[in-house]
Amino acid sequence: MPLMPLRHAVAGLVVTAAVIGSAPPAGAGPLDPIPGNGFFLVGQDVAPGLYRTAGTASTFGVWINDVPTQDSMCLWFTYSTPDDNKDHVVATNMSIGPMYANINETVQAFESRNCQPWIRAT
Repeated sequence: MPLMPLRHAVAGLVVTAAVIGSAPPAGAGPLDPIPGNGFFLVGQDVAPGLYRTAGTASTFGVWINDVPTQDSMCLWFTYSTPDDNKDHVVATNMSIGPMYANINETVQAFESRNCQPWIRAT
């Protein structure tokens, strides 16, 4: 999300803070790279294409019986509708390591959780 500087004068002091925007500025193009956490509309927020992530954004992993926990993994979904209803999942995958997500023109939304940024591969 873009950072917008915000300045306030308080008792003779100037305080600068950053406000995190919830949407791209008007007229902004699709995100590239795609942030590793969020829900994005295809065409509006992200462009269709093949994307790659380096994997999980977790700084450490939790393993139980030699299997990483879901909170330790990068997880993504594509949806046939512009909402995050799990009944409309077209494809999904999870991994601790690098992986790809094909966000094609037939899907309407993409969701990413606990991943490093997604870089367009094609």
